[in-house]
Amino acid sequence: MKRTATITIALLMALVGVLGLSQSKDVPSRVGYIDAQKVIESHPRFSEVKAIQDKADKEVKPLVDQIKALSQKIKDGSASSKDRQDLQSLQKVYAQTSKKWQDKINTVLAPITKEIDKTIAQVAVQNGFSMVLSANVAGQSGLVVYASPDSDLTELVIKALTSGK
Repeated sequence: MKRTATITIALLMALVGVLGLSQSKDVPSRVGYIDAQKVIESHPRFSEVKAIQDKADKEVKPLVDQIKALSQKIKDGSASSKDRQDLQSLQKVYAQTSKKWQDKINTVLAPITKEIDKTIAQVAVQNGFSMVLSANVAGQSGLVVYASPDSDLTELVIKALTSGK
């Protein structure tokens, strides 16, 4: 509760600061949003990320299936001590395997997100926006409960990314 109040106060102060800037300078004060997942998936190099994700899924799925089966045995009370040891071992392998694949995905994704961030900034400036939010994050956090469709920059960002700017 205390954290929510602190965040709310910080957001209000930031908003007041933006409004104050817009009154004292000729600074755009429009706020826009994007569907970040849609933008990432529209990037020309997203197929590289998808290919790695598919490989990861193929390697991780059997581990998940085994973990689920052993977890069910433990829940049912029919697990042996070896089953419990196997579960612990599988959970460690799963964690290591997941981290390995996530690191590979992050390596490919880093330059993509860097390019997307740069493109978002360019599109925002060109269209008079001073701030761009991720629609999913803003909506899930409760920060934004309504946004006009006119503030959606998703398609403009995708067009800029796919056309080579």
